[in-house]
Amino acid sequence: MALTASRWDLGAAGAGDASREASRISTNSPDHDPVLAERAEDKLRARLEAADERCLHLEAALARAKEAADSANRELESLSHSVAHDLRAPLRGIDGFSQALLEEYAEQLDDDGRRYLGHVRASAQHMMQLLESLLGLSRVSRGELQRERVDLSELGRAAAARLRTTQPERTAEISIADGLVCQGDARLLGVVVESLLGNAWKFSRNRQLARIELGSELAPGGPAFFVRDNGAGFDVRYASKLFGAFQRLHSPSEFEGTGMGLATVQRIIARHGGRIWAEGAVDQGATFHFTLEESRERS
Repeated sequence: MALTASRWDLGAAGAGDASREASRISTNSPDHDPVLAERAEDKLRARLEAADERCLHLEAALARAKEAADSANRELESLSHSVAHDLRAPLRGIDGFSQALLEEYAEQLDDDGRRYLGHVRASAQHMMQLLESLLGLSRVSRGELQRERVDLSELGRAAAARLRTTQPERTAEISIADGLVCQGDARLLGVVVESLLGNAWKFSRNRQLARIELGSELAPGGPAFFVRDNGAGFDVRYASKLFGAFQRLHSPSEFEGTGMGLATVQRIIARHGGRIWAEGAVDQGATFHFTLEESRERS
């Protein structure tokens, strides 16, 4: 329906003069001339048909461009998956043989040699983590979404409980709102909640009392969910880098990670027809908002 309307809009724009001319020579006008009126109508019709044909050509070109882009994305995702999968075996070999050298030939190596092998192992293990993250990003981009009713509140409480077991000594207030229900793929949305709460937990660990919240709000364009924390925050000037693959706004010495978590979250949200954005300031915490295509339910 919208497409048909757009064609007529274009046609009307292109046939404005003929339309005004036809209106001027209306049947109610004393100057009405049937021949002139018919010519004006023919001119208007011809311009509308030409505009409609241009729209059809444009639609076909856009469809071809979209198919080409989709095909390129599928090939890129397939390549990323293959490369990440195939590189794991040689990296395991590098790590394994380096460990064997350290364990079986340690006495024949001086301190520098052992230190160098330690660096080799650490680098190989870090690369393995990056590849696992890349494979994770590839997995969330493949396969059909299994849409169902998803209780984000329940997912959030389960994720919070798991986080507390990792560092039971920490003092943290984790608030999970009730009734955060939506339609989507439960497994993938579980990854979203786990990742966002995990980030909030990680970046608030230097607070004497960490405050983390999962809730919903009315955002521009409709309702949205959010995860908020009082942690390290980020420089808003670099907010555009937050969702890029392997992008990090904090050094590894400050906070561990591969820089793939938010890229994976964004991919999942996009697959659900939503969007995600962030607000924050250095040392003042951060809030990640996200929407989903399906309307929210309340229980």
